[in-house]
Amino acid sequence: MLKEYSTENVRTVAIVGHGSTGKSTLFDAMLFIGGQIDKIGKPDDGSLTSDYDEEEKSRKMSIRSALSYVEIDDVKINIIDTPGMSDFVGEARAAIQVAEAAIVVVDAVDGVQIETEKVWRYLESKKIPRIIFINKMDKERANFTAIIDNLKSHFNAKFAAVCIPVGEADKHSGIVDLIEMKAMMPKPDGKIQLSDIPTDLKKAAEDARNSLMELSAEGDDALIEKYLEGEPLTEDEMKKGLRALVARAEVFPVICGSSLKAIGIKNLLNVIKNYVPAWELNKQVEGFNPNNKEEKVVVTSKPDSPFAAVVWKTYIDQYAGRFNYLKIISGTLLPETEVLNSTRNYKERVTKLYTMIGNKPVEVPKLLPGDIGVVVKLDRTATLDTLCDTKHSVLLPVIQLPNPVFSYAVQASKKGDEDKIGQIFSRITDENPTITYIFNPETKQTVLSGMGEMQLDIILKSIKEKNKIELVTSEPRIAYRETITKKAEAQYKHKKQTGGHGQYGEVFIRVAPLERGKGFEFIDSIVGGVIPRNFIPAVEKGLREGTDEGVLARFPVVDVSVELYYGSYHPVDSSEMSFKIAARQALKKGLESAGPILLEPIMEVDVYVEKDSMGDILNDITSRRGKVLGMGSSDEDGKSPISVVKALVPLAEMLRYSIDLRAMTSGKATFEMRFSHYEPISGRIAEKVIEERKKEFAEEDANK
Repeated sequence: MLKEYSTENVRTVAIVGHGSTGKSTLFDAMLFIGGQIDKIGKPDDGSLTSDYDEEEKSRKMSIRSALSYVEIDDVKINIIDTPGMSDFVGEARAAIQVAEAAIVVVDAVDGVQIETEKVWRYLESKKIPRIIFINKMDKERANFTAIIDNLKSHFNAKFAAVCIPVGEADKHSGIVDLIEMKAMMPKPDGKIQLSDIPTDLKKAAEDARNSLMELSAEGDDALIEKYLEGEPLTEDEMKKGLRALVARAEVFPVICGSSLKAIGIKNLLNVIKNYVPAWELNKQVEGFNPNNKEEKVVVTSKPDSPFAAVVWKTYIDQYAGRFNYLKIISGTLLPETEVLNSTRNYKERVTKLYTMIGNKPVEVPKLLPGDIGVVVKLDRTATLDTLCDTKHSVLLPVIQLPNPVFSYAVQASKKGDEDKIGQIFSRITDENPTITYIFNPETKQTVLSGMGEMQLDIILKSIKEKNKIELVTSEPRIAYRETITKKAEAQYKHKKQTGGHGQYGEVFIRVAPLERGKGFEFIDSIVGGVIPRNFIPAVEKGLREGTDEGVLARFPVVDVSVELYYGSYHPVDSSEMSFKIAARQALKKGLESAGPILLEPIMEVDVYVEKDSMGDILNDITSRRGKVLGMGSSDEDGKSPISVVKALVPLAEMLRYSIDLRAMTSGKATFEMRFSHYEPISGRIAEKVIEERKKEFAEEDANK
């Protein structure tokens, strides 16, 4: 069993960056130098600790985050490896939100790439401390100085080289630690040989150390004063200054090495131990009462506070069951404890507590604030859920994930598989909340959505292989709306005579367009009792039901005001049903006379792209009936070579955008998308939508 670590002796870091920069190999190298594994794995033979899933091994890439740890000088470092592909950004985002710092891995030749840029923007928005690891210094054309210049040209930030390489490309054999001023050379057994700095590097090391000293002095006023007076800072003073700057995300240490050869890894672990802040005790985290979401509940992060934790990852193993990964926000979690899942209002029994080395559980005695741990075989708990003390209920919306940007309409190829599919997708969405699986009653389709085509294709392939169920995919239908463009009046009398009581109700209405987004408005202008008060709610109900299907293509009707101003009734035959029917029919007539039009959903789109491809992106947006709102650099001072294009584009034109954008920019651009509003469509586009809708209903009728 792992020994107990207090909050101040725990560090949690997430390894992030562009795909193929060697993040998973770095994860292994850290475990190797930390004594947790015997050798560094390789993607080609499927031996990486973090890529334990069969799909990851076959594709030779990470599709899930993975957790492990190392122990160094009485400090436990939790390490989370994350995927670099944009399709799996949810895994990276969740890991970042539970880490105290990120290790941004950059290729020693390729430098900053599009996913580096994107994750940096996110880290900057959250003010999360960062360490840069320049990997693959043993690669041909590797250049440490050029990559630091590359970082500076991309990001408006201060970078502090805490080491320099001993040799580059095929001559790369170690690093020089600029704090301790020693050369660090790895030995085959994972141990590190410390030696004097090679003679030919002494001048470069001294110059680099002076730059680091000047930068670290900025961390404290007393240090600045001492430095400006011409006194050199001691090793401890440099560490103190740097620690403060790193914690405030004002300066970012840069380390270099080769994860494959375990070069620079010990230096990286030392930097994490010395400069990454521990979780802040007595920190106030705001949540809310699960029974009244207007009522705020503040959690104070202390070991003796009531327990509260968030689930940032769920992994469901076919044989071992459910693994829920927790970030402890407050209190202490002990084995054999009953906790409340406040998200689902369900009590769960925690038996043993674990951390992980990839997919291998390691038992821990307890979990304290700021630490990461794993609980197994809970009944219902899923990613994003809050677990808390049964007597102190709180919901903590700590983890926020991006919205899906790519969808398939899916259906089982064989009848009878629908129920099984629902259960399978319930497990999948428990694991990954960036996946949604929802039946849309408007379009009568079940829609599977996620962050990209690859993510969804992997899921569909897994279902086919593991469950022997094949799903047929198609492009999702769009949920259009209908509205009106002018005022109109309408009248309808519902009169029906049968044996016994008849049916009678007459309504006179005025319809008028409302401002976009206002929905439906009912105005009761009845005077003199021409319709008794007890029938007015039935009229309103009939009108609201009437907005479920418009007159053009039976899409829901929005942004309409309806005034009931006159009518008539029969003292015996009138009923609520009669007035409901009369209201529905009157609305139909009114809509037909009020210039009905179709509305389509418009998405707010941000495209992040290299400036060289800007022209292609702008032309493509225009060809999709999009409206460019603005463009510019992705950073505040305009130095970044990555531009952001902001646009409004119809959803109908965005269904394959993730695929088209990847093809257009060789995978170098990314985008984010969210619903904005509805806008009118007319002419040929509207005619085509109406025609397609008629075909849908004709097919449904034929299948009945």
